[in-house]
Amino acid sequence: MEIVNIQREIMQVPFANREDVGIKVALFDKGISSELPTSDNREGYILICHSGTATFDYNHTAYTARARDIIVVFPGDIYTLTKPSADFTASWVSFTPQAMEEALYNFPTSFFSHIADHPIYNLSDNEHYTNRMEYLKLLYTRLADQSNVCRYEIALAFLRTLFMEILNRIVHNFNIDTSEPKHRQRLLDEFVSRVTSTPQCREVAYFAQLLCITPKHLSAIVADGTGFTAKEFIDRTAISAIKQLLRTTELSVKQIAERLDFSGSGNLCRFFKANTGVTISDFKRGLKG
Repeated sequence: MEIVNIQREIMQVPFANREDVGIKVALFDKGISSELPTSDNREGYILICHSGTATFDYNHTAYTARARDIIVVFPGDIYTLTKPSADFTASWVSFTPQAMEEALYNFPTSFFSHIADHPIYNLSDNEHYTNRMEYLKLLYTRLADQSNVCRYEIALAFLRTLFMEILNRIVHNFNIDTSEPKHRQRLLDEFVSRVTSTPQCREVAYFAQLLCITPKHLSAIVADGTGFTAKEFIDRTAISAIKQLLRTTELSVKQIAERLDFSGSGNLCRFFKANTGVTISDFKRGLKG
């Protein structure tokens, strides 16, 4: 019996077992980062500057990237990294929207809004700089080991942990915008918590009733805090839950539909296609490489 089948049978863990994991690492000290990340917004990246300077333009705002700066860009963001000085060096990890979606599953909305306003900050503390570089080196090593049947899962775990370290740094060292009244923030946090814990519930009115406010009031709070309508946020969370089940379980489409309270597998398939642009069958084929 093959090692993959043995592990599936003993641990009941489905493995990606595919070549393209949607995560790539370029380490300067490995001599492979000869070019800067492109402005291709189909991927995001976390970049750590080692020396020199460069111009970083993000969503039409210009910054100067310096030694020990860390830059976070999400897929779809508009960015360029240009005008590097002769001594500019950097390492980075890039990730596809799918890898990001899984790595940032259940992250607080305040994290995304903070990054949108502050995509770059300095790792002045040597411990923080060394710590972040260790994650990049571990990612590089794991991704290079193509014989590891858990390569994708391990790389994804390291990417998620790296994002957690960034989140922790933001929480403890930056003044996240708290201009919104505490009551509205509490309602938003409660909404996000309830939606992510009950992806089978997809009606705005249901969550509004739980929070003892009107659907219109809830929609206004969610739009102000996340940039999405309440319905969009609910549907995006449901899609994330469906993808997680497709990737990490061997449940059939019918079983997933039952677990997430869809009226049938056809209804689930139509919901998935409408929100992702691809069919469940195409998505599953993509998982197999």
